[in-house]
Amino acid sequence: MAITAVLLLSSLGFLAITAQAQNCSRPPKGENMDLKGNDILLTSFPDGTTVTFACNTGYESAGGSPRITCTAGSWSSLGLKCQRKNCGPVGEVENGHIEYRPGTEFGDTAVLICDIGHMPVGGGKLTCGTQGWMGRLPVCEVTQCESPPVVQDGSFSPNREVYDYKDTIVYTCKSGYTRNGSRQLHCSDDGTFKPEPPKCIKVECEDPEISFGQLSSGARPPYGYLSTVTLQCNAGYTMIGSATVMCELNGQWSPGLPQCIRKIWIS
Repeated sequence: MAITAVLLLSSLGFLAITAQAQNCSRPPKGENMDLKGNDILLTSFPDGTTVTFACNTGYESAGGSPRITCTAGSWSSLGLKCQRKNCGPVGEVENGHIEYRPGTEFGDTAVLICDIGHMPVGGGKLTCGTQGWMGRLPVCEVTQCESPPVVQDGSFSPNREVYDYKDTIVYTCKSGYTRNGSRQLHCSDDGTFKPEPPKCIKVECEDPEISFGQLSSGARPPYGYLSTVTLQCNAGYTMIGSATVMCELNGQWSPGLPQCIRKIWIS
């Protein structure tokens, strides 16, 4: 009877030791994390093993212990919580603002939007990475325009190498030419002059033909700006208006071609 009791107690002790020494299977992981080091390759862990979890790339610890221990075939509770890394705001910029696409977390981008009249110079977009914002942000500088378009038979002023945003230039046509289009252009926010430049068109007046009259003296065709002619009426006709007219910038004779009307004889 005593021998039987001893054997029974020995068997129970062996079973207890066996239960306590039971291995653990691969532990379940939380969101956005994985086992650290070589433990990620194992599928079975001896009793008493302690493993450590680490947050995945782009995530950081939000608190809690990253370690768990295998005890009698079961893992202790995992306290680690992983959240997406947040790089926070880039900071203030001059003459512009930052646009986050879509936010400030890992993988998101920050783009510089310049105020009207300014353009981004150098750098590019920033990307939120594991160590914070990566890249170099441009700076917003005043928009500049290069030399304005050249207009044939015309000129512009002032004449500079570079023009700043909203600077204005004025076109002038040379003598004998008239302007067709806008006189003033301005340096716009996209770095070009607007509106389209004008054209300088050579002034020409039509032949000064009148009924019952003819050219007496003066310039010969083509009749350009400031050309002057004198007209006379045929015999038996009298002139109403100025006999001498001049070609103006609008392509018209000034003060207007005269008229020849038949003389009325009173007996």
